[in-house]
Amino acid sequence: MADKKKGNGEYKSLKDNVDSWTQTGSVKDLKSDASEKAEAEKKREEQLLKELQDELDKLSSKDIIVQFMMSLSSMAYKKMGLPMGTNDKYKNKEQAKLAIDSFDALLKVLNDDISAQEKDNLQSSLTNLQMNFVKAFGV
Repeated sequence: MADKKKGNGEYKSLKDNVDSWTQTGSVKDLKSDASEKAEAEKKREEQLLKELQDELDKLSSKDIIVQFMMSLSSMAYKKMGLPMGTNDKYKNKEQAKLAIDSFDALLKVLNDDISAQEKDNLQSSLTNLQMNFVKAFGV
């Protein structure tokens, strides 16, 4: 029972502080600070979104297609189960073939819109995908 009495009023100083803040307006100040911080955060997010949109507006169709091709390449390797031991559970011949064929088709579409160096790099990527496909699936 002595322990129960000991606990009575142990938060009295905290309650006194809250009462003091309420009387002096500090609680209102805390709410105001939180509101100002939330508004500043919202403005910062809006600015970041605007900057991101500005960067996206600068991208060309070619840029987006090449980025998509890199995504297709990554997916193809994963669907081939490569690297072995890491992506074995994702191995899927049809999905790998679709990704590689799509990469090839997009390369043909871009043929006239990319530099010789870009063409060589993308063609090399396609060749590597095709060779790995044959190794992975024994086709």
